[in-house]
Formats: sequence, C-alpha cells, structure tokens
Amino acid sequence: MASFDPIDHFGHDEPPPRPTTPPVRRGFILVLIGLSLAAGLVYGVPFVVERAGYAYEAGRARAAGDAIKVLEKQGKIADASSLFRLAAAKVSPAVVNIRSFRAAQRPGPNGVIGIEPAGIGSGVVIDAGRGLIVTNHHVIKDGEQFVVRPSRGGEWPAQIVGMDPATDLAVLQVRAPVRVQAEWGNSETLAVGEWVLAIGSPFLLDQSVSAGIVSATERNRMGVIAEQGYENFIQTDAAVNPGNSGGALIDLQGRLIGINTAMSVEGGGINGIGLAIPSSLARKVAEDLIANGRVIRGYLGVQLKDLSPNDAEELKVPDGRGALIDRLVPDGPADQAGLKPGDVIVKLDGQPINDYTALRIKTSSMPIGATVPLDYLRKGQALSTKVTIAALPTSLSLGFQLRDVRGEDNEPIVVVDQVQFGTPAQRNGLQSRSQILAVNGRPVKTSTEANTLIDAIAPGSPIELQVHDGNGKLRTVNLGGRPTRP
Repeated sequence: MASFDPIDHFGHDEPPPRPTTPPVRRGFILVLIGLSLAAGLVYGVPFVVERAGYAYEAGRARAAGDAIKVLEKQGKIADASSLFRLAAAKVSPAVVNIRSFRAAQRPGPNGVIGIEPAGIGSGVVIDAGRGLIVTNHHVIKDGEQFVVRPSRGGEWPAQIVGMDPATDLAVLQVRAPVRVQAEWGNSETLAVGEWVLAIGSPFLLDQSVSAGIVSATERNRMGVIAEQGYENFIQTDAAVNPGNSGGALIDLQGRLIGINTAMSVEGGGINGIGLAIPSSLARKVAEDLIANGRVIRGYLGVQLKDLSPNDAEELKVPDGRGALIDRLVPDGPADQAGLKPGDVIVKLDGQPINDYTALRIKTSSMPIGATVPLDYLRKGQALSTKVTIAALPTSLSLGFQLRDVRGEDNEPIVVVDQVQFGTPAQRNGLQSRSQILAVNGRPVKTSTEANTLIDAIAPGSPIELQVHDGNGKLRTVNLGGRPTRP
C-alpha cells in the first residue's frame, strides 16, 4: 500500500492548499453586502441630506438674522416701514365712507313710508375744491339719498354727478369743506410684484388699510361688470372685503393707481384676489362724467368676436392673437378705412392687440378725432391703414344699439338691435326689436338721424324715445336726463 508523501505531491516551496468557501456561504455574504448598501442608501443618504439641509437652513437663518440686525442699525427697516405709514397717512383723509338709502314701504295698516339701506362702500376725494368723489357704480346704483362720512367724523349729504355702469364707476358731489384730495397716479407703469395699499371701509370699519402686491394687470372677462362692460382690472392680494368697493388702491408714493371694486369669493371664501379699476381708466371716466355727465368713448364701428383656434388657422393668423371683425357699421370709421368682415386687427396706434377685449378698451380711451395707424391681417396678408377715432354714439353708452331695416313697404325704419343688461335703457324698459319713431318729439328714419339727435341733447335735458315696442304698442321711454356739470 502506497504511503502519503507530502514531498512527492507539493514540492519543497509550495504551501498546502487553503480550504475554499462553499458556494452557499459566498452567496450569503454577497446578499449581506447588498442589503447593507441598500440600507445605507435608504436610511443613510436621507439622514446625511437632512442634516446638511438643517445646517444650510440654520446657516441661512443666522445669516438673515445678522443682516436684519445690520439693516436695523442702519435705520433701513424703519425707513421701509415708514413708506407704508406715510403713504397711508397721505391718502387716508381723502378716503370716505358712503351709504345710500331708498324709500321703503313698511308693513302696517297705513303703509308708512320709511327709508332703508340700499348700498354701502367707500369713495375717494379727487377734487377737494368742488367736493367731487369717485366711487363704484354698484355702491350707489340702487340709492335715492346718499350720505358721505369723512375720516374726521360727521356726515355730508351728496348728490350724483354721473354714473357709468359700463366701467362700474360713479362720481358724487358734496357741498362741504373738503380739505384733502388724492393724487392720481399712472397705472400704466405698474409692474407685477410692486407693493400696493388698499384703503377703505370694509365691514363699516373706516380707514382700514391692508397691504399686498400687484399680482397681475389687465385682468378681463372676470364677470364683474355687466355684459358689454369694460373690464381691465389690476389684481392684488391686498385684502379687499365688503365695504372696500370704491376705495383707494395706492402705491408707496401715496398715488391713486386704482379704485378697489371686487374680490374673488369662489367657493364661499376670500381667495386673496382683489380687483381694482386702473387709474388710467378711472381718471378718464371720472373726468368725462364731471364735464359731460356721461362718458365719451372712442369708437371704430366694428362688431367683434373671439378669434378661435379654427379661425386663426383658417385666416392664417400665425400666433392666434388679434380681434376678429364680424360686422361693420356702414360708413363707420373702420368701414371708411377699408376694413372688411374677416379681417383680424393686430395693432392699433402701435400697440399690440391680443383679443377683442383689448381692442375695445384701447379704442374706448382714445381721443376723439385722432387719426392713428391700424395693422391687420387679411387671409394671412399683413396690411396697414389709418383710422379716425369717432365718438361712441350716446345710444350705446346708454345701453342700446340701433340698426336700419326696411319696412313692409320698403320704407326705412330704425329698430333697437340690442339692449344691454344693467344699463339705463334696460332699467327704463326699452326692449329689443322696438321701432324708434322719434327722439324728443323729432321723427327719425335712420339710425344716423336718431344717434345724431341723441348726441346733441344737452346735459340735464331729458331723453325721450317714442317707440313701437315688440308687441306693436305705441309708448314713450324716458331714459332720464343727463346730470348738469358741478
């Protein structure tokens, strides 16, 4: 039997072989290493990141605290706070509380006549010498008597100078010693992010001031003003609550850059969205009401509609922006300038027109008689012309539109084409499809004759229309008289 000889098998210099790890044990070790790495990723990395984040935030907090101490020593924090205080102090005396009242039939055997509240809000003195105050139309529209309460106490009776439902603005006048008036600012220069203050009487709390920033400009189609109104709001997150309507929105220089008008209450709560009429619009409307008792707006003589994506593709409008002409008023400014239905207006007086709302607002504020360039697209072809801005017919500002038709014997007649909700025409019972026979006793055969006669009626004089209504009844519609100048 052979013996085991280590010399024969391994040689003199070779070590004996090491035992190998069984495959099962090697796999276990690899799994253990993998689990350890996974645990490190799951728990270790977030821990490290969290600690690093805490350290970063703690460092930022300490740095911010140190910076605040430096600014405080330099007096800059007090300076920043003083801007708010000074701006509020400058304008607050010009902001008043407004209450309106109307007659009420109280229940009882004799039906005693009393008065009841009809509206409440705020206003801003814009002319101390003549006691003129701008406010919202909806604050006073249902009232018959008006009381103004200034910041220093007391009460003043007020009368209406003029109202403009299309912009939700109105002007009141008091016969009292008013000493402070607000300074108009330029809302056209406002930028998103600028600080603003809202001053008014929310919930009957006089001289309440809230701060915020400009969240957006040129907000339209918000549904705040009745159909065919002019919406071009400043959006702010400064608190605007019931009673703030008609109050002041000011910048940190204490300039009036808006009239607070509405708030968003979607879902039943305040959503941090306050809306204000920009001063560029409010100032023109107020000045027109004071001078003429009504607003004189620019007019192109076009009926517009939305430019849908399909329209933009069909009419070859590359960016889908512009105001699409649906109809033209015969012999109106746009008709005389050579425009046609289907044309898309993209610029007016060098300013881009994104949609028909922008065009209406831009046109309404332009000087009457001004001749300005107008750029448009016709089936994709870029064209330009010049158009002379006319005055919007008074009939439209009162809330109704006229058109010419032919009667049964082919004779020309004038009919009411549209009546806008919430306007003097609608409130006084003028109906669509009514035939206009005469204006203040003078017969008319065309819409041009009717509009010319209405436009010529002096402030303070009545406007009476003789009409055949939709049922063929002959009657007189009294649209009221324009207020006289203060």
